[in-house]
Amino acid sequence: MRFASIRGALVVAGAVALGGAALSVQSPARADSFGFSTATVGSFGGEPYISSDSNGVLYDTSPSGAKTFRSLDHGATWSAIASPDNTSGDDCINEDQSNAAYWCNLAGTPGTAPLQATVWKSTVANNPAICTSANNSCQWQLGQGTLGNCKTSPSSTGCFDTTSDCATSCSPAGVDRMWTAASIPTNGTTATAEVVLMYHDFYGPSQIWVNISNDGGAHFNSPVPVLESPAVSINSATGNPEALFYQFCNTVPSSVNIVPNNLPAQDHPGRIYVAWIASDPVQDGSGCNVTMLQSFHTLWVSYSDDNGSTWTASQAIDMGIGHDASTPFTQFTLDDQGNPYFAWDSQSQSQNPAICSEEASTGVPTNLQNDPSCGYNMYVVWANAANQGTGALQWTGSNGTGNGTIPGSAGAPFQVNTDTGTDQFATIAVGDPGRVDVSWLHTSTIEPTDSFGKFDPGGCSGISPQGSAVPYPAACHWNLFAAQTTNLGSGTPTWQISQVTGLAADTGANTPMHIGDICNLGIACVDPNSNRHMLDFNEETIDPTTGCAHIAYSDDNGVTPSPHNNQLVDANQTGGCDAFAALTASTPELPLPGLVIPAAAAVGLLTWCVRRRLTSRSAAR
Repeated sequence: MRFASIRGALVVAGAVALGGAALSVQSPARADSFGFSTATVGSFGGEPYISSDSNGVLYDTSPSGAKTFRSLDHGATWSAIASPDNTSGDDCINEDQSNAAYWCNLAGTPGTAPLQATVWKSTVANNPAICTSANNSCQWQLGQGTLGNCKTSPSSTGCFDTTSDCATSCSPAGVDRMWTAASIPTNGTTATAEVVLMYHDFYGPSQIWVNISNDGGAHFNSPVPVLESPAVSINSATGNPEALFYQFCNTVPSSVNIVPNNLPAQDHPGRIYVAWIASDPVQDGSGCNVTMLQSFHTLWVSYSDDNGSTWTASQAIDMGIGHDASTPFTQFTLDDQGNPYFAWDSQSQSQNPAICSEEASTGVPTNLQNDPSCGYNMYVVWANAANQGTGALQWTGSNGTGNGTIPGSAGAPFQVNTDTGTDQFATIAVGDPGRVDVSWLHTSTIEPTDSFGKFDPGGCSGISPQGSAVPYPAACHWNLFAAQTTNLGSGTPTWQISQVTGLAADTGANTPMHIGDICNLGIACVDPNSNRHMLDFNEETIDPTTGCAHIAYSDDNGVTPSPHNNQLVDANQTGGCDAFAALTASTPELPLPGLVIPAAAAVGLLTWCVRRRLTSRSAAR
């Protein structure tokens, strides 16, 4: 059991050990009130990816100019660090248990083949004395693909592939939207970490692939499809063929995660999860394309318990044709016991997409803005994998477990929001099982959609198509919302919800973080009234040292300028940091600065504590 007195002593001891510099580090307050503050990260960039290492060092990266930032004070302030490559299409950053950082990138400098992915590793990214904004200071090393000839320069400034055309991925069908995960095996080191690169192909039928490294990201194997024989596990005779059928034309990768190897056997330590969304075989019959115009209403995972040799697929939920979850990305993660969770935005399962489309275009039978059933909501499902063996997972939603369209899938999701309008850019981060943090962008406007549930390009721009019978609504005002539950596993979770942006505290109530359209058609966002300025997603993480959530988002409101106009922003949870039960029970309701005292006084206090404990023990004897 952990006591506040022990935690306080550790804070003081840590301050003494680290010297005066440690005394200036501030931590978010532990408070009962669920809320957030915001901090500028750096210059504007789209789809920021945020992560935290085990010491609470935060990283934020964006492909817009290949920016990478680091925070050493729980998100209060940020500084740029050197990215391994200044050319980027997509990127991400994660850490292994040693806190080595792994940075993924699409269409970067190494290699000349189009649309390949790279994975870079730094073992000093968390060290401000070494890793700075200076070129090559972070000592990023490039992971070799199967055709690579990667050599470390004499100055140890990094590993650069000069002979291969295929970077790390070496995928004949190209790469789009890759993710990475890394985990150190039992009795291993960062040099033996398992690193997984996951993506879907761009030039092929949009299948899901992985490249796996077992030497800490130094070398990666050839691409492996997660649903094709011989990688198909025999215990997945139902799940894999159906998943393969559904993913044939169009998929959107969600994430890759690895269950930590230090967990008990029933938690499936070392299990690799990959997650994605797909349309359905009926829509696939219309042809494969990159327009994203199909309805991505099915959510999937595939997992491997044998280092990627075999895979078992599982459908998490089917929202129904016309109930599109591609806004444009869903989010997937694991809790600290290895249980999987999905979060996404879509229309409700009871909504009729044809009626909503008709209302948007003709105003019949009612004006779209008067029909709350046509809105997009924030949803979550999860699976208690620790209590399940191998085979398809049993997913849980609001109406029970495993009662969806495909056996094992959830029948209905948990809805987070209670208001009406349109939600996009879902995020999720989870601590202990059932302790879930989510966020989303919200406008009170119901955005016009077509019969497949896809947003009309420019539908939130305030500019109506020429000759339209029903004008589009005024330009949408978007704000960031966050929510938290500590009892998702109860089956009837309660959610605390907080509006993060657009508040009076942000110098006025009319300061949303984005005004206008948010296009969810990816690279097919070509409508002149559409807007893909923020690209395709936000991201969320939890600081394991505080239990506080951190949300990375982009702010581009220059119409009624917001406090962070044209900046990357981090929303830092300031109260109700309940992701971990142990931290909730032991963390004092006081900011860290209130606990920190001068180093000399700390030494005296520790000496007094030791003497008092020795005296108490002598008295007890």
